[in-house]
Amino acid sequence: MGGGGGPSGGRKIVSEINLTPLIDTLLVLLIVFMVTAPAISRTVGVRLPKAQSSTAPRTPSPSAKIDFLTVGLKPDGGVIVETQEYSLDEFFEQFPSHVKERELEKIFLQADRTVQYAQLVKVMVYLSDQGHENIGLVFEEK
Repeated sequence: MGGGGGPSGGRKIVSEINLTPLIDTLLVLLIVFMVTAPAISRTVGVRLPKAQSSTAPRTPSPSAKIDFLTVGLKPDGGVIVETQEYSLDEFFEQFPSHVKERELEKIFLQADRTVQYAQLVKVMVYLSDQGHENIGLVFEEK
C-alpha cells in the first residue's frame, strides 16, 4: 500500500488568490471607460453666451392666479407678449408689469426660425433671472 502522503494524495492546497482574472477584468473596465468618456462630453465646440446676473428669488403673492404666458420672438428683434409688441429693451422694462399680479406656472417661448440663437438665449436668461424656471420652447411638428 504505500505511497500516499495523506488523504489528499500528495497535493498541496493553494491558498493564494489568482490575480490574473482580476487584472483582466480591470483592464476591460478601463478600456470601456476610455472609449465611452468622450461620448459623455456634452460640448460640441461652440462658444455659448454667458449669463450676466444671478437668479432673483420669486415669491408668489397670495392673490395671484396660476396661468401660462406666451412670449414670441420676431426675426427683426421684436418681442410679442400676448398681443402687444415690444422691442427687446422695452420687453425687459415692461415684463415685470405683465406678471406682477400673476403666478405663472410656465412661460412658452415661440421663436421664429430665423431668430438668432443669442437673442433666444438672452430672453431665456432674462426670464430665468426673473425667477421663472419653467420655460418651454414651442416648435412645429413635421
